[in-house]
Amino acid sequence: MRALSAVNLLEVWERGVEQHSVDRALTVLAACFGQTREELAQATVGERDAGLLQVHESLFGNELQAFAECPACSEHLEYGLPVRSLIFEPSNLEREFNAAIGDLTLRLRLPNSLDLAALRDCAEIESAGRILLARCIVEARSGDTPVPLSSLSDVAVEEAEQRLASADARAEILIDLTCSACHHSWRTILDIESFLWTKWSALARRLMREVHTLATAYHWREADILAMSARRREFYLDMVM
Repeated sequence: MRALSAVNLLEVWERGVEQHSVDRALTVLAACFGQTREELAQATVGERDAGLLQVHESLFGNELQAFAECPACSEHLEYGLPVRSLIFEPSNLEREFNAAIGDLTLRLRLPNSLDLAALRDCAEIESAGRILLARCIVEARSGDTPVPLSSLSDVAVEEAEQRLASADARAEILIDLTCSACHHSWRTILDIESFLWTKWSALARRLMREVHTLATAYHWREADILAMSARRREFYLDMVM
């Protein structure tokens, strides 16, 4: 993974701030791993999110601090997770595989960022799920006879969704939580892209405030301030304050 300078961090923030979350994730990964957006877009959702977790660990450390609201009593909870525990390499990950469901044989493909991008205008979860599944079923056959996707039964559709979900366990990170106030237990999904971008944006704004303070005090150029190490900027900021 590349070590990003303060200039790099701000450049990524400036590009990503107006982007859809799917595109923004690719912008972050391209900057950190040096691959093209086209290459990264072909990675499965689980592979993408594992990369984003690695970025978090590199920039913000191994401790992932998050907040949640209890669905039972609305208590606000703070919890921490070691990022390293969420990054794992699945054994025998296949991006395409066959699944036998009754008398059907489905050729399934794990979803990637291109599939997520196709859902960006879907307002309903159910319609988004149908579109995603249609993209990820490469072929359906009964014996040697092709089967139209529109004729698949609800049971076959549900089973195909489950097979896809279990084939890439990293694509949906579920966190078990228990409310300290009412002891209600529930599961929440960790949206690592949104979580990471919130912290990235906070870091970018902090850097720009530092530039503003030092430029106002010393009349230095932005490029010169950002070229300093964080320790040197902090030293000068302490003198200004």
